[in-house]
Parts: sequence; C-alpha cells; structure tokens
Amino acid sequence: MPIDADFKGSTLHSVGLLLWQTALTTTAIVMSTGDSAVVWFFGQLLLGVCMLQWFVLQHDLGHRALLKSARISAVIGHLSSLFCLLPYWPWQRVHHAHHRWTGWREPDPTIPDKAHADYGPGLTAVINFCWRFWVPVFAMSFSTQTFWNLRRLNRLFPDTPSRRRHRFSVVFLSVVLLGLMLVFRERFFQVWLLAFFVFMSISDPYLLSQHTHIDYLDTDGVAPTPVPFAMQDQFSRTLRYPTWIERYVLYSSNMHGLHHRVPHVPCYRLHDHPQQPDNEIRWWKWLLLAKRMKGKDLIFLSTRVTGVLLQGKPPTYSPSSPPSAEPPS
Repeated sequence: MPIDADFKGSTLHSVGLLLWQTALTTTAIVMSTGDSAVVWFFGQLLLGVCMLQWFVLQHDLGHRALLKSARISAVIGHLSSLFCLLPYWPWQRVHHAHHRWTGWREPDPTIPDKAHADYGPGLTAVINFCWRFWVPVFAMSFSTQTFWNLRRLNRLFPDTPSRRRHRFSVVFLSVVLLGLMLVFRERFFQVWLLAFFVFMSISDPYLLSQHTHIDYLDTDGVAPTPVPFAMQDQFSRTLRYPTWIERYVLYSSNMHGLHHRVPHVPCYRLHDHPQQPDNEIRWWKWLLLAKRMKGKDLIFLSTRVTGVLLQGKPPTYSPSSPPSAEPPS
C-alpha cells in the first residue's frame, strides 16, 4: 500500500529507537541483578515495560515499517521475541493474515476458533474469575494457542517454506530461553519472573481492548471480500492515554484503529498522521466498562448481543457495497 511521503519512517530514526530500547533494557536488567530490593523492584517494573515495548517494535519489524530489509528485520525480530515470547515468523504470518481479514469473524486467524457456547461451566468460571481479579492469563493463552501451536499453523499455512520458518522460530525461542535458564538458573528467574508478570498484567487488558467486543462480519456461507484498509478502523479500537504515555511508553501502539488504516507507517509517525476519533475511547472508561462485564462475554460476544458499546460507535461498513479502495494484501 503506498504511503504518503510525509509519514514514512527514516532508517536513522528507527535505528536510534532500537538502540535506545537496547540501552533501556540493559539498564533494567542491571537494576534487576543488584542486591538492593528497592532497585531490583523498580528494575523489574522497567523491564516489564521494556518487554511491552519490544513487542511493539517486533510488530513494526514484522510490517517492515522500521527497516526496509526483510532479513535484518527478521534477525532483530527474533531477538525481540526473547523478551515478549512471540515466535517471530509465526506471529508475522498470522498478523499479516489478520490485517487482510480484519472485519470478518471466520477467516481472521486471530479470532478464537471456539464460540461463546462452546465453553462449559468450569472453563467459563475460570475465564470470568481471571478477568475479574486481574489474573494475567489471556495474552499468554492466546499466544500459546495461536503462535506456538505448530499444528494449527501448519493447517493455516501448509506451504513448506512457512512450515520451516514457523518451526525455526519456535525452536529458536525455546532453545535460547531454556539455555538461559540452565546457565543462569536462579539469576534468570530473579531478572525475568516479576518483569514478565508485569508485562502480562499490562498486556491482558491492553491487547483485549483492540478487537474484542466489536461487531465483526459473519460470512454465513458467502465468500468474504477483504475490508479495505481505509475502513478497518471500524473493526478496531483505539484507547487514548496521556500524550507522554502514548509516545514514550506505548510508542503510539495504542492507536490501533489508525494502524489498521495505515499499517506500514512506523509507530513513531502515527501521532503525526490525521486522526479519525470515531472509534476511540479513553483508557479508563474502556477499563471501567470492560471490568463490569464477565470475561467470557467480553471476549466472545459483541455489542449486538450484549448492548454494551465499548467504543465511539459500532461499525457501519457493509460488504455488499464496498468502497473502491484497494483491499489489503
């Protein structure tokens, strides 16, 4: 998709951001290895935020929005996966398919295979309990079922190159993490454990806010046509935070609706891009509304079922009369 020259990233800016992220992460790790419990604690908080930021950078590397080279992006993306535990190539392939099919329930591989009615009372109780009491299991569960699940990945992308790449990413991440555990033992968990819990605690509500409880389209047996990029913000949600948090903590990854309209614009240029606030909501308002709901209803139902609107307005896009814009590829 062509990008307006005013919003292209620069290699210098991207490399600078990666170097800054490396320095910040190194600082957090050093703080987490010290003898002072106070310094260790704040180091763990900082490292947890760094893990989220590495996820954002891996996301942009997967889009080749930071760097033009696919090979260099893949190398750095695999290194970033060590912090966010997302196998790079499976994540990239699934995420690209997600952008192609955003708005459609069935073909989007990030939509759970199971429906609301498929969950029994026991699992329903666990989902509702974890959501109500802030037990951070949703992001990791989704990642395990989606990006680590080689059997599902092979079914979705059966071609041989994809199968090899996906297997490499999963094995790379597993071997390196296991090696770090064996070499550093208790020190590894001292540096990693609380920080990863912080990362998961932030990720659960943050990632659930992006697409859950939105009225997606159902194919009803009809072959779907990809929703154009320009219309995909209707099926995405943007949470708004104070500007300094958006720019320097979240790297503007909260602007998810805008990202779906211009997926190849790097994160650090999103704030410069014209906004469409129809599907925005303040983070605290979304959180208050979402926490009043049962976790299962939040994840597996939508506004047309519950009547709870968790964004500016429901989607109005109709596949019967799509606009003339090029569909996502």
